[in-house]
Amino acid sequence: MSEMTTYSKKEFDPIAPNLEDIDIVDIAHALTMLCRAGGHFPHFYSVAQHCINCANEAKARGYSQRAQLGCLLHDASEAYLADITRPVKSHLSGYHEIEDKLQGMIFDKWISPKLTGEERKQIFEIDDAILYFEFIALMQKKIFPEEPPLRSLPRFDLRDFDSVEAEFLNLFDKLTADAPHVGADWLQGKWIAAELRGKTASYRIFDSISALCAAYEQNPHVLIDVPIGLPESPEEAILRPDKAAREYLKIAARKSSVFPVPFRQLIYEDNKQKMWEMSKKLGAKTTSVGTGIFPCIRQVDTFLLENPSWQKRLIESHPECAFQALGDGNGVTHSKHNDKGIAERVSILSPYVSNIEH
Repeated sequence: MSEMTTYSKKEFDPIAPNLEDIDIVDIAHALTMLCRAGGHFPHFYSVAQHCINCANEAKARGYSQRAQLGCLLHDASEAYLADITRPVKSHLSGYHEIEDKLQGMIFDKWISPKLTGEERKQIFEIDDAILYFEFIALMQKKIFPEEPPLRSLPRFDLRDFDSVEAEFLNLFDKLTADAPHVGADWLQGKWIAAELRGKTASYRIFDSISALCAAYEQNPHVLIDVPIGLPESPEEAILRPDKAAREYLKIAARKSSVFPVPFRQLIYEDNKQKMWEMSKKLGAKTTSVGTGIFPCIRQVDTFLLENPSWQKRLIESHPECAFQALGDGNGVTHSKHNDKGIAERVSILSPYVSNIEH
């Protein structure tokens, strides 16, 4: 068996790698789960943390974004080969050829034209500098006779896996301008963001819409299944696209999934009795389904009012409309809450998402 199964469920051959199968999601996750120094540091300190520290040091030294990205990715091959300690590597026949081939493919995938000799020298020097200070901080040991220069403030503390993986991916996005496609929704008091990078899907959970948007600051837009652009009168309500969405969804009899959007005045009224009275006075078609998500609508509305730069980037979307569009105009006919509905949606997404079954 020459293939390994990656985090995104790809079958990957590290000896004869396929460029298309090299995935930043797999790299970020695996490096976050790999401990440096063969696990002999006093606490878990990952390869991903090391790479983040290297990239930050390159930035502090005023090096180019290419060099910063090279620092972030310089150990990316270890996502597929594991982190083998330096004293052992030199005794493994053929290992350097395998590592150099794979690492070269990773660099070439995201850095073009190829790294120059000077840029590689910068990456090598920073790698050694961060290694030196890792051993000072974590092992109280000098591994080189002379202390290398250090311009940044690297973190060597124990960190949770999710935050490290997220920071690695965010830094990658900033350095490549290769932000993922993102769709967001309210989930039991928190926010879930579904990411699509190439054909690999993953998700992240956030405590607030502001935290979610901060994580995707590099994205030109983020889709969200929450009403935005709230009306304040019947005249404004007519201008919303809800009627058009219902007409579009008639083909699969799913128009009922588009519920009436509340007026802005209602979502800020905490007294339910007053809210219903206000609803009648305004002629708003408020439903119990709608009131159940008032907290998330209010959070998004407040965020957009306070952050105008996001008003054309946080874009309202509707899942049923999206599924119908992706299905060549053939909408889903079953509820998302039963097996037939789930299978229907998986079938529509399969051409676009390689790990949809997982």
